[in-house]
Amino acid sequence: MLNEKKIIEFLDDLSAKTPTPGGGAMAGVCGAIAASLGIMVSKYSLKKKGLEDFQPIIEKSLENFLKCKERLIELAEEDMNAYQGIKDAFKSKDKEKINIAVRNGIETAYKIAKCGYEILNNSYNIAKYGNQNLLSDAIITGYYAWATLQSGLILVKDNIQYLSDEEYKKELIEDINEFTTETDGLVKKIRELFEEKNIKL
Repeated sequence: MLNEKKIIEFLDDLSAKTPTPGGGAMAGVCGAIAASLGIMVSKYSLKKKGLEDFQPIIEKSLENFLKCKERLIELAEEDMNAYQGIKDAFKSKDKEKINIAVRNGIETAYKIAKCGYEILNNSYNIAKYGNQNLLSDAIITGYYAWATLQSGLILVKDNIQYLSDEEYKKELIEDINEFTTETDGLVKKIRELFEEKNIKL
């Protein structure tokens, strides 16, 4: 179980010549790390003088970071199980089993991406309304969340080719395109927020 491992143990497992943990598990752990940093910034922003008007936003961000941290560790584990399911399905050569297993893998990866978005969105809130002494940490939270989001989407796109359900495939691609447009806009806002308060290099 990932939640019982030390970080060095996970890194050793990740670097081993084994199929899991792989990119999906890494994306989940990366997102959990992002959420953890966001939690720290949120805690330093709570009850801070001058931020009284923004306490509800900060409290909500903290709540969301805590949920995402826990959920992403679960999804990292689910991703490893999903990979094994896909591997077993392809060995069986049963088209229906393959479609079900691939769809499960896609949905797990997409959940990772959406958790990444949730962290990204809340990183913007704490960067804008939180403790400005920790602005860089809030921005870093956002960029790690972005990496999580993009990693999840890469896995989704990589597995789409194996789907036999054309209708589901079409709906998924449309949803991804809308999701990507929205997330690109949010990352731009975070970048601009940082540049407003720092020297643009």
